[in-house]
Amino acid sequence: MDEDAGGAWCPAGHRVDRAREGYLHLLPAGRLKGRAPGDTPDMLAARRALFDAGHYAPVQRAVADAVGAAGPDVVLDAGCGEGTYLATVDAPARLGIDIAKAGVRLAARRWPGCRWAVASSFQLPVDDATVDAVVSVFAPRAFDEFRRVLRPGGVAVLASPGPDHLRGLVELIYGAPRRHEQRPHTAEDPELPSAPTHRVRVRYDLALGSSTDVANLVRMTPYWWKATPDQQAELTARSGLDTVVDVVVTTHDLG
Repeated sequence: MDEDAGGAWCPAGHRVDRAREGYLHLLPAGRLKGRAPGDTPDMLAARRALFDAGHYAPVQRAVADAVGAAGPDVVLDAGCGEGTYLATVDAPARLGIDIAKAGVRLAARRWPGCRWAVASSFQLPVDDATVDAVVSVFAPRAFDEFRRVLRPGGVAVLASPGPDHLRGLVELIYGAPRRHEQRPHTAEDPELPSAPTHRVRVRYDLALGSSTDVANLVRMTPYWWKATPDQQAELTARSGLDTVVDVVVTTHDLG
């Protein structure tokens, strides 16, 4: 796919205009029915606010360090959300895609130096063997597509929940801790190597001291939809919350 300031076009001559914010909308029309796909605008805004407050900075650094260790020229964030993780990465070319238009719009507004598109990880709008590192943070993972777009020697950097992730929040909703299973989300491809070339666990206590931060944490996670209306009201009214951030960042040779 070729691009210019106004949009992009494929060899068959189909053209997509660039949005005012600078991103491309490459998700096929009618592919997903019903409500807008992906995370909701409320979830994305809450995540952006919590990230801006610095509460996930150690996780962002761990992802950026893992990507940086590969020395990539081109990085693709497959499931970029509102864009913070990709923006933290240092690389000459940074590409971010997500099926949530609201997230891509937020990302493009703040970081015009990256290239952003509304697209699916299962149909990446990227040519074969043109990417050095694919990043996937708590997002669906299409490993066949990752392999297709990676150059020889390319890597995938994955961030997954550790066994204690958000334990304090989970206990408030379920009444007892439910530990995350330590799996690299291999439902799409059971042949993903089980042993990563690099692994780091980022675990730290997180003390939120305002109702705004608590509400943002709850709203940015799928736990919001698992809570009852009474629990949602109780959680968003809390003046503070002690919990744990526990994330495992792994690097896999897929190129």
